[in-house]
Amino acid sequence: MGRLIKAEFRKILTTRLWWALLIPAVLLALGWAWGFSALLTDIINDAADESIVNELDIRVDELSWSSIALTRSMNIATIFPMVFGALALASEISRKTITTSFLTAPNRSTLLGAKAITYVLWGVIYGAVVAAAASLGAMIGSDSKYLPDAGDWILILLSGIVACLLWTLLGMGVGALLGSPVGTLVLLLIYALIVGPFGELVLTGVTEGSHIAGWMPNGSANGLTGSTAVALLFDQAQSLVGGRPVPADVRDDFEQVFRAFAGAPGAYSLLVSGLIFMAWTMLFFVSGLVRNQRRDIT
Repeated sequence: MGRLIKAEFRKILTTRLWWALLIPAVLLALGWAWGFSALLTDIINDAADESIVNELDIRVDELSWSSIALTRSMNIATIFPMVFGALALASEISRKTITTSFLTAPNRSTLLGAKAITYVLWGVIYGAVVAAAASLGAMIGSDSKYLPDAGDWILILLSGIVACLLWTLLGMGVGALLGSPVGTLVLLLIYALIVGPFGELVLTGVTEGSHIAGWMPNGSANGLTGSTAVALLFDQAQSLVGGRPVPADVRDDFEQVFRAFAGAPGAYSLLVSGLIFMAWTMLFFVSGLVRNQRRDIT
């Protein structure tokens, strides 16, 4: 197994795909976090200077608003590890190079297991690099008082890394099922860029207060990071009012509004969103591996 994993890494590193996707992922995460943090900083600074805000003693400038910029930038950048994973098996199946791999490996299960481990590691690599780029962008664009504390920051970044990992494996599973790089990319990109985001808006608008969108792959993936940031903001807002208990309906309204602002309308909490997205990922990932366990390679 170790030799097969090394062979998979060598195969990936001898191509340009890994860095050709990693570079725009870094630039997108950096640019989005930078621009969105700067925008939020300007908006909140202006709001904090308003007389009505000062009269009502609403301390909007004491919340970690840049946590939203972190989550949104990482969510957007996950499209690149998804594409990277989508081409993992689909390109080999299309070019028939998978035949040689199957014939030289001890058995198909071992080879597919090595590929799975390899792309798990690459998903973490993409996630860590994207998280670092988003962090740098937030630090550059945001006023320091709007940045989250170290512990909260790490939690947000970890949720983003998990999202990148799961998107990598989901893409890999879809590619393994279809066996066509073009078909896989078209399907995933249409869903990730059009169907998913617009579907969330429609479902959230039609069924106000519903979590239907949170059951979808895109909605649950965005909920991983989005709900993490919203939970942070709610805890901070509650501390500003002396830690007094907040009615459930007020908390629900707060979470709905800010999850939509964080790009995760209709999403559940961090844990629930993570479990839903993991279930979607395992559905496609395991199905793809099983399909290739039985695929005709002649």
